[in-house]
Amino acid sequence: MTIRGFFSGTIARASILLAFFTIAGKIVGLVRDRILVGQFGASTELDLYYAAFRIPDLIFNLFILGATSSAIVPIFIEHYQKDKQRAWDIAQNFLNVTFVGVCMASLVVIIFAQPLAGLIGPGFNPDQLALLAQLMRVMMVSSVVFAASTVLGSILHALQRFLAFSLAPILYNVGIILGALYVVPQMSALGQENIMGLALGVVLGSLMHLAIQAPVAYQAGFRFGTLFNISDGAFRRMITLMIPRTLALGAYNVGLTIITGIASLVGTGSITILNLATNIQFVPVSVIGISLATAVFPQLSAHASRQEIGELHKKLTYSLWTTLWMSGIVAVGIFLFRQPLIDIIFRVGAFKATDSSLTASVLGIFMFSVVAQSMMHVITRAYYALQNTRTPFLIALFSIALNVALSMLFALKYHQGVVGIAIATAIAYNINFLLLYVAFRRRYTP
Repeated sequence: MTIRGFFSGTIARASILLAFFTIAGKIVGLVRDRILVGQFGASTELDLYYAAFRIPDLIFNLFILGATSSAIVPIFIEHYQKDKQRAWDIAQNFLNVTFVGVCMASLVVIIFAQPLAGLIGPGFNPDQLALLAQLMRVMMVSSVVFAASTVLGSILHALQRFLAFSLAPILYNVGIILGALYVVPQMSALGQENIMGLALGVVLGSLMHLAIQAPVAYQAGFRFGTLFNISDGAFRRMITLMIPRTLALGAYNVGLTIITGIASLVGTGSITILNLATNIQFVPVSVIGISLATAVFPQLSAHASRQEIGELHKKLTYSLWTTLWMSGIVAVGIFLFRQPLIDIIFRVGAFKATDSSLTASVLGIFMFSVVAQSMMHVITRAYYALQNTRTPFLIALFSIALNVALSMLFALKYHQGVVGIAIATAIAYNINFLLLYVAFRRRYTP
């Protein structure tokens, strides 16, 4: 295929579209963070806002994300190629069952939000825990909306309707921005804490996430209905496929919830600073690591299906080296210019110079794990191509436990605070990749 032919192909156009909107989404996300810290600074209020995501995110990952990332697309496509109506019925049934499941889990969280808040934020006082519980209850509404929106997005992904699928995350952040700019100022007049305006912005963003995808899914052929059959064969296959991925996501979110609790004990603004630095360091991981992993995955899968282990190794090695030098260059650049970068993005309004300096320090430490994180996504796809989900899950489980243990050690015992958590996280990511690489070489050497 010629270069001109490649760039005129459907796959290339889709890749360029997805890459463009990924970068656009990251920019909008950074604008969102700038607005939030400009209004609230690295404050207890913003700590509570970020902490309130932990349980809703856990529910979403357990019920929805594991399926959409590993099960819905292949099974939907398999049936769509043979019987379109059967494919739509499968999609409708899965959406209905998972929607009910998320609603039930959300109701439990709403009822027990107060004790859950105590587990998430042991460093907060009783009044702050009450506000955290209130924020959590409001944000559970967004999880219910995302249950429908994310399933519809997976269907659009399977049908290569990439525009709405790519715009949805951007609109979600736009909803939060609108909440910050227009809803937050109204909260005092309503007798509510200002931070509640951000929680309502999250709900607005989730509704916008759904609103742009639902009409396109309807146009493609999806219909909302009353199908509800947990014994359906396709539904059971989806559940089987999603279990390893769901367990890994669940373990990751439990670990993140524990680390959030540790951060609540080491000082005001620690949770906020961790989130701000994480959002920046995830930009190169997403744009380079995840994008390249997504692009090479079909080729790795094709070689694996033909038992061409030697060719799979060549593709994997090439991809790892490419990821290493590309992410390495970006990581070095961000590390060298971390302070001016933080100042440009976040040094506004209530965000103090000391907050900016600490965020830059955490970001600098995170840069020592960006290469490992980026390559993790690539080598994990090689495991998946060989239909091995068990090894990445077990290694991830060990790495999460290590991260939690080291965070407690550095942050609490050695009093390194949020910097200690960043060091623990960087160590855990590097060990995670090394274990994945060594295990792969030992098991799949041709």
